[in-house]
Amino acid sequence: MTKPKERGEIIGMSVGVTLMLGWLAMAGALGVAVGILTQLAAIGLIVIMLGAIKKKIADWETGFWGEEASGWHYDLMLIAMNLVIATTAGGRYVLY
Repeated sequence: MTKPKERGEIIGMSVGVTLMLGWLAMAGALGVAVGILTQLAAIGLIVIMLGAIKKKIADWETGFWGEEASGWHYDLMLIAMNLVIATTAGGRYVLY
């Protein structure tokens, strides 16, 4: 979440939206890693990744593999992993 103004210009969004996405992604990742509200955090991360895929396909016209590792294959992999977490209640070691 460093340099939100420059990041916002790169992705074509305002500084506020860029900061919000950064904070939400960090909160979701911590929730999944620590085991607090795991399913909700995983669903939130899925929504963020779906937005990223939409941006890459519709606005940037990036292919699956993309150029210089900028495709949406990685985002799809993160969706699959978070889908497993969301549908299996987070596993045995969740806190809440």
